[in-house]
Amino acid sequence: DPEPLTEPLDPLPYPGDALPPLLRDAVREAQAFVQAPTALVACSALAALSLAAQGLVNVRRDHQLAGPVSLYLLAVADSGERKTTCDTIFSPALRDWESGRLMAIAPDLAARDAALAAFEAKKAGILDAIKHKRRRSQDTAKEEGELDALAREAPPSVAVPRLLYADATPEALAHALATGWPSGGVLSAEAGAVFGAHGMGYDTILRNLALLNVLWDGGAIAVDRRSKPSFQLRDRRLTFGLMAQPEALRGFLERAGTLPRGTGFIARFLIAWPASTQGTRAYRPAPAAMPAVERFGRRITALLDTPLTTDARGELTPTVLDLSPAAHAAWVRLHDLVERGLGTGGDYQMVRDVAAKASENAARLAALFHVLEHGPAGAIAVGHL
Repeated sequence: DPEPLTEPLDPLPYPGDALPPLLRDAVREAQAFVQAPTALVACSALAALSLAAQGLVNVRRDHQLAGPVSLYLLAVADSGERKTTCDTIFSPALRDWESGRLMAIAPDLAARDAALAAFEAKKAGILDAIKHKRRRSQDTAKEEGELDALAREAPPSVAVPRLLYADATPEALAHALATGWPSGGVLSAEAGAVFGAHGMGYDTILRNLALLNVLWDGGAIAVDRRSKPSFQLRDRRLTFGLMAQPEALRGFLERAGTLPRGTGFIARFLIAWPASTQGTRAYRPAPAAMPAVERFGRRITALLDTPLTTDARGELTPTVLDLSPAAHAAWVRLHDLVERGLGTGGDYQMVRDVAAKASENAARLAALFHVLEHGPAGAIAVGHL
């Protein structure tokens, strides 16, 4: 009889001890209350950290190897594993910062709206005058000069902080990052809505996966659109923090065929599929406070309060963090260990796409751990790697 080509694998324990103390304590405290798999709790916390720090720093692995610290995280878990609760614990710092900044700039937005309304009224008046004269074959040089002068007086835009996205299509997400706040995240406890969006249909998936890959790489791509203005996507940052039920993930992979693996999209994700804790979660009353989670949240807020550096075009110019000599030596050992496993008969031969990204993801994690503890400056210590 034919034997199955796949076999179930026992989940490995989540390496919680590898997390820096501030993050580790918050994850343990939250997990003790929620009683969800540790991996789900940790993925929610890591997504918040990635979103808060990704606009501040890049990590340099070597002279020619520097790039973003953004993480793409995917946790696979059945319904009832309390995925939403995990996100709810770590997202308030992000949501509160976003809403607080929006309130702070409300007067600037109101003033800009008023100035824009006046600008558009003046523009409409000049255009009407040009149309009126042209119908009578009259000279419009004076009005055209006024229109040119007015264009230079257009009110400047106000940067509106927008961190969180849930069900935006990849193209809409890319446009929002390219024309608005340059750092954002798709955080969703129901990733089926993300994978099942119409932007992930078979006809458009190749283009959209390319967009998402460019965002992970921190590269540049021109997006040409027929019915809307085209735009350039350059030096923007995106975090994915997704939790998906197995059926939703399988449906996406079956519908998309070989593209998610073939384009390297799935390989960019840190994926966790932990053992269920259902059946072991005796009732526990909600704690009056979670001090470790609150300390972590305050640190996330402090990172978000750190101003982003941009160039004249509004593109991010993050600080570049280097690995310390000891950390770089450890990173090289990891890189070479994985590389040996990619060859014929190696441990990673069947998962070359994922394994080939492992050393870069390790550098990204180390940089995030460093920023969490020391801020966007200094060299990354070997302990963080």
